[in-house]
Amino acid sequence: MREYSEIIDRLNALDLPKILIGTVDDFPIYKLYLKSSTNTQKHVLITSGLHGDEPGGIKASLNFLSRENSHLLKSFNFTVIPCINPYGYVNNIRENRDGIDINRMFESDDIKEVMFVKKTLGETQFSFTIDFHEDYEASGFYLYEGKDDEKYIGPDITQQVTTIGSIDTNDSGEDTTSIVNGVYNVSPKWGAKGLAPYLLNYHTKHVFISETPTVWSINQRAALHLGILDAALTYY
Repeated sequence: MREYSEIIDRLNALDLPKILIGTVDDFPIYKLYLKSSTNTQKHVLITSGLHGDEPGGIKASLNFLSRENSHLLKSFNFTVIPCINPYGYVNNIRENRDGIDINRMFESDDIKEVMFVKKTLGETQFSFTIDFHEDYEASGFYLYEGKDDEKYIGPDITQQVTTIGSIDTNDSGEDTTSIVNGVYNVSPKWGAKGLAPYLLNYHTKHVFISETPTVWSINQRAALHLGILDAALTYY
């Protein structure tokens, strides 16, 4: 078991306001908002911890919140939800307490974690969103990208972060198609069941899902996630 209090302690140490979006199994779920120092309309959503056994993404979100971002805040607002599935995180399992994979339930309105995310996002529109994940079967990183105009930037992004780790050369195993090696499209066949396709349907025209292999150290995984985020930001 992990201690959720360690996440709360890191959030409390930040000079940032926390917004409670809901409580599940006595675990508070927070979002944090980083407001731009200018009047920019560019807004980016960062999410992690949908699957409780993927702590690298949570560490990436916490590292993003605790690092110096003043240069980015000249151009962007950020909304960050660092741990959507606290019960899964504490118990090191993919699902929530009811054995439900939250990332397959965004067409539902009766899953608490899903309801809280939907409610807190409201009608906000984002320049792009990124959801941090991990893969226990991968040997390298890869990502999914969904973009309305299909002018994908994932191929360029993957090349920029290969200094952090290598691209996984195996098929992702999902019902999707490869854009280039290590970049797959967010398939229309997914509907709006997962968080990323839900966001693509209702909150943005551009989504990423970054996947890192658990065989890497957690610090390397977190660094790769943030490398993908930073590379994407340069395009906006």
